[in-house]
Amino acid sequence: MDTILITGANGFIGEKLVMKLLDEGKEVYAIIYPESNLFEEINNVNLHVKCIDLNEDMDYSDEFPINKIDTMYHFAWIGVKPEFRNDLDLQKKNLKIAFNCMNLAAKTGIKRIILPGSTNEYLYNDRPLNKDACPSPDNAYGAVKVAIRYLWNIFAIQNNMEFIYAIITGIYSEDRRDNNVIYYTIDKLLKKEKPSLTNLEQLWDYVYIDDVIEALYLIGERGKTNSVYGIGHGDNWKLSNYIEIIHNKIDASLPLGIGDIPYKTDRLPSSCIDLTDLIRDTGFTPKVDFESGISKVIEKIKKDCKNNG
Repeated sequence: MDTILITGANGFIGEKLVMKLLDEGKEVYAIIYPESNLFEEINNVNLHVKCIDLNEDMDYSDEFPINKIDTMYHFAWIGVKPEFRNDLDLQKKNLKIAFNCMNLAAKTGIKRIILPGSTNEYLYNDRPLNKDACPSPDNAYGAVKVAIRYLWNIFAIQNNMEFIYAIITGIYSEDRRDNNVIYYTIDKLLKKEKPSLTNLEQLWDYVYIDDVIEALYLIGERGKTNSVYGIGHGDNWKLSNYIEIIHNKIDASLPLGIGDIPYKTDRLPSSCIDLTDLIRDTGFTPKVDFESGISKVIEKIKKDCKNNG
């Protein structure tokens, strides 16, 4: 992996992967949305920023060298936030973006495609996710992700490309605020308020952003074609375990409302990862345990609250 194209490079993961690749001395072509000014202050001869709206029906191949880029990571996606995941009109646009990127890869001679997915496509598997996991999405976002995975695989076969799929579990970071139980609990406890929660018996895995970037880099360097790699920390605990760690980190004397809210359904989702293939093929080892990582998150939120009065 010497020259890499990153679509959606202005996104949370895409931006960090670009910086990792540059640090490793790689040449990077970064596609960002036209209104973004990301990377404009970076002076690096190995970085080529392309402002392109991938939702437009255009031939983008003139923007890139032919037969030079060897690997493409596809992060360009719209409608990621929970409130947009069942917006069918919005999610359908991701199919168009994906097909445009497929054609770009074929016309520029890219031979390896890495497509990151998420556990949203596998919410109702009762065991850690690996290459044998059966997709079970419960929203349009997950369904489109599944469709693109299989369409890209067929496209890669027909165009003599290598294809690798990665399933990424729940990411957390001090510079990211998601609408999930972790950040809800932190916010409530820092305000000295009681969070109201279900029994949190779902099995889950959370992974710190630095480990995600390292895993994606290693997949690009050492991953085997036609593989499906799970990316996570590998804890696969009940959600309540993570919340108890947060509780103890902030103030164990505060009330914690585990069990205050009934489940909406008897069918509980799961988000667990099997790291076996990733470790075997790439040598990946997660470095940041949840207790250390979430401490960074809590301290950053405390600092932000103090600065904001």
